[in-house]
Amino acid sequence: MATVPLITPAMASLGGLVPHQGLLSTDELEQVALDIFDCTDVWGPLVHADPTRRRYELIYEDERMDAWVLSWMPGQGTGFHDHYISGVGIAVAAGRVREDLMVYGDEHLALHLRAGDSRQGGPGYIHRVAHESGEPAVTIHVYSPRLDWVGQYRLGEDGMVRREVSPGRNELKPQLMADGALHKVLERF
Repeated sequence: MATVPLITPAMASLGGLVPHQGLLSTDELEQVALDIFDCTDVWGPLVHADPTRRRYELIYEDERMDAWVLSWMPGQGTGFHDHYISGVGIAVAAGRVREDLMVYGDEHLALHLRAGDSRQGGPGYIHRVAHESGEPAVTIHVYSPRLDWVGQYRLGEDGMVRREVSPGRNELKPQLMADGALHKVLERF
């Protein structure tokens, strides 16, 4: 059974950028993100300088992977999250972003990434990403399997950390539950 995309991707095929059929390793995801970074004609028209919210556009998807271009403006970020069962490869295409890694019992580890830098993470990789410079800063994200669900981490008033599940195509926001993003979503399962 073929899946119908919820969003029309910018590319019908990634051609020779994907090394094989089946799920991709984190090394392969990082390389595909870098290869897409080299295709400015693909991601360039999808960049948005929107000061009100972070923008993301689908480049490609099939049943095993998806690829996105994200535009970041000052003050925009994701909050700590994981990609559930998906691995990720990230390439910075323009400007700078900061990636924070959660460290148990200590301050988070801050990585300052600029155009041409890349990263990868496997399932369960917990991080947050935020704009650092450039208007907009631009990143390419490639996930395998396709990013259908994310876990967002929230610190409650009682000091407890909670993981909130959200559809992978929803914008990550600091107050997900208060915004009602999960209303009637999980009842389907």
